[in-house]
Formats: sequence, structure tokens, C-alpha cells
Amino acid sequence: MWKASEHRFSVLGLARTGVAAANWLAMHGMDVLASDPKPAGELPLDRLHPAVKTVPGRNEVREGDVVVISPGIKPHTPAWNLAHEKGSEVLSDIDLFARLCPCPIVAVTGTDGKSTTTALIGELLRGAGNDTFVGGNIGWACMEGLDGLTPQSVAVLEVSCFQLTHCPTFSPAVAVVTNIAEDHVEYHGTFQAYVEAKQMIYANMGPGQRLVVNGDDPEIAKWRLPEGVEVRRFGWQDRFELWADDRAVYVDGRRQHGHDELRLPGRHNVENIMAAVAAVEGRFATPERFLPALRGFAGLEHRMEFVAEIRGVSWYNDSKATNPHAATAVLNAFSDRFWLLAGGYEKGSDFSELGKLVGEKTLGAVLFGVTKHRIADTIPAGHPVHLVENLPQAVQRAFELARPGQRVILAPACASFGEFKDFEHRGHVFKELVRRLAQTRGA
Repeated sequence: MWKASEHRFSVLGLARTGVAAANWLAMHGMDVLASDPKPAGELPLDRLHPAVKTVPGRNEVREGDVVVISPGIKPHTPAWNLAHEKGSEVLSDIDLFARLCPCPIVAVTGTDGKSTTTALIGELLRGAGNDTFVGGNIGWACMEGLDGLTPQSVAVLEVSCFQLTHCPTFSPAVAVVTNIAEDHVEYHGTFQAYVEAKQMIYANMGPGQRLVVNGDDPEIAKWRLPEGVEVRRFGWQDRFELWADDRAVYVDGRRQHGHDELRLPGRHNVENIMAAVAAVEGRFATPERFLPALRGFAGLEHRMEFVAEIRGVSWYNDSKATNPHAATAVLNAFSDRFWLLAGGYEKGSDFSELGKLVGEKTLGAVLFGVTKHRIADTIPAGHPVHLVENLPQAVQRAFELARPGQRVILAPACASFGEFKDFEHRGHVFKELVRRLAQTRGA
């Protein structure tokens, strides 16, 4: 598609995706200029191919270059404007990968559940004997896996709204939308702009391709889906192609598996499972080939992850619940009440529905961080609420409150910035705090 003698590339941003894109392009003979506003001492320049020209300390785009833009660059900022003013095209690494990829792509997006769904699709495909690459917004940057793919492979990509903003030609063989709720308005400016970014996952799809969507989602129900595409809906109504009740999952009217056969807990994970099965079944594998992998899948780190049992109390880590919608899924995961740990960085979220559920679904809440008062104000009066400053204090207070047979679950409903580098750092700190409790107070 691109010839080294005819095309030049400017890569904006030298985080993981930018480094991977610059290196692949340079290794394949392209003229590449990579820039980043961070000073040279803060950039991974030693990880770049020697042929990549670098401009640290500022954003730089050569006139007429194809621009590969970092997903962290917000719309209509100076760097975003520079890319669109000087570049011949502006692409995310996802669109770049898709134009070069020799094999079918399964792409997953949504507000919540996309990482678990992406990883599960990868496990189902591998379990069925497919050569499978899993990457994108999870694990490997997609360009890092490109050279290992053949026409017989399958690439499974988690795709964020930030990456989809610059995907003008992206057209996966299978696209999955897990759900849509208000999130990342601080990046896109409006909820409608966020929705429109998500819709780019299927904007170029047509006959012969499959679109998997959450049939119960009220926002998705309003979408005008592309004509000619095979649409498979999942949810809790028996009119969908995949549906579930309290006992089992049904596919095209037949019972496929019972919930008690699987290791993933919670109603939200039933939805993730249906989304993954809808992406794979009949397209890449039969149930007989992928069901063993489904039964063995235990989930991802920081997503309803069991950490330890201390004096009869079970502790779970769902640090990935970075918004109220994700935390709501956790609250609905168990029939019995539990102690909730929540709080973190202020994203301007609406906690009103979450607060009502806290009153209905929990034994009480231990709230920390800058959002603790805003969340507390939404919880019904009289429901147990304990306010502390930080996560270590929250863990200690929950240890004092919880009784044998109960659960304590970290589901922050907020971003991690400020106290932690990211949700993974927050989850690791939480697990270490719990393990220390187990060592010192577990007897």
C-alpha cells in the first residue's frame, strides 16, 4: 500500500503505540519522523529503530506526511490541529495496522467489559486451534504483532474511543460493542462525540462482516446499523440471537452452557461471555472446539479478581471499574450484600444511580479520595458510609468492619490519577495491602 519512495510518516507521541508504529515503519524502509513534547530524558529513545528521526521537546509534523497520532492527543488541541493542518492523512495505530494486516480482525470496543471480552475471544480462538494475536488497547501494541501474522491468523484487538477517533478506513471482519455509557467526556467534549467515536468501529463495515452488539443497551438501540452486515445481539431477552437467564446461556434458541460450568462470576461477565461467543461461533469455530477454553477462563487481573480470604472474609480487586457504570456492574454481580471500597479522581461523573445501588446492594461503603464526599451525598441516608483519606485507610477500615462469610470488593467508580499512576497500579497496591493483612492478621 505504501512505498518507501513515495510516502513519509510523522508519528506524534512516543508512548507505547507511537514507538511500535515508528519502529515498524522504519524497519520496512519508510521515512519516519517521530516527535513528543516531553524532553529527551523522559522519552524511550533507546527503544526506537536507528532510522527513526526524532524531535523531542515539541510536536512536529512534516508537510504532506501521513500522520500516526497518539490516542492521548485530545481533539482540537494544538497537536491535533497541527496533524490535521499539515498531514495528508491522520491515522491511529489501529487504522495503520488494519491496512497492513493480512488476516481477519476481530475488534472490540465499549465503555466496560472490552478487555475481558477481548481476552476471552483470544482464548476461545486459541482453544479452537487458531493462530491468534491479541493486542491493541490491551497487552501488545497492535503494530508489535503485525509481522507474526499470516492469512491464516486472527487478530483480536481491543479498540478505545481515542483510537477510533482516527480510523477513517477501519473495517474489521467482526466488530463487538459491549455497551455504551457516559465516559471520557473530558476528552471528547460531549457524550455525543464519544458515541460517534465508538460508532467508527462499524462505520465502514458491509456484507460478509459481523457486528455484535448489546441488545439491552438503550444507547445502542438508537443506532442505525449498517445495511448488509450480519448483526448478532446478546442480552437478557429471548428474542436475541444470544440470551441468558439466571441459569444458562442460549444461542439461536438452544442451551449452550450453564453459568455454573464457568469460572467468571457476575451478571456483567455473563454479558462478556455472550459477546465473545457471538464473535467466534459459526465464524471461526464450533462450540465443541471452544467450550473447553470458555470453561477454563478465569478472567483478567483487576477485573473481579479474587485476592485472598482473611478470617472468613473474601477480598476482590476490580480496580478496572474506573467509572460509575463499571462499578454498577460489580454491584449487580452478587446476590448477597458486600462491603464496597470506592473513590478516586474526579472526572465529573454522575454518581446518583450508583449511590442508589450502594444502598440496595451493599452492607456499607468505605469511600476515599477526592470524590468521597460526592459519592457519599448520593447514598441513601442511614446507609453505613465510612469516609477515609486514602486506599490504605480504606482497606484497614473494611478489615475492621467485615465479618466472616462476607465480601470486600474494590470497585472505585473513579479514575486512579492523583494517588496512583493508573488503575493497574491502584490494583497492585490494593492486592499488596490485602496480602499484608493476610500475613499479619490472617490467623
